[in-house]
Amino acid sequence: MHELTLLFGVAEQIERVTKENGIDHVDAVVLEVGEITPIVPEFLMDGYEVISDEFDFLRGSELIIERVKGMVRCRNCGEVYDVMEHKGVCPECGSFEKDILSGDGFVVKEVRILEEPPSS
Repeated sequence: MHELTLLFGVAEQIERVTKENGIDHVDAVVLEVGEITPIVPEFLMDGYEVISDEFDFLRGSELIIERVKGMVRCRNCGEVYDVMEHKGVCPECGSFEKDILSGDGFVVKEVRILEEPPSS
């Protein structure tokens, strides 16, 4: 399960940033996961429970996964289409030749921090 390895890398990146900025706790981590990556979102969710217990600043935080559609452009006719929906075949000309436009990434999009309310 390479998802656990990915999550450890994410946690280490976030740890560097939190330490540099004097942040003690993260409320949520938002990941963008492309549809055409070999990453299984359910495995990320399961693994996050393990990872968040290993890092104090993540304990009790939430993992939010945003899926990014796999969009491609046909090299033959220029049609832009959802590669998953059309099973890799251009709906316009039937070609398999394509360039990926989106959906092949894995990105830490956002780290949410709850700010404490001002003291009165």
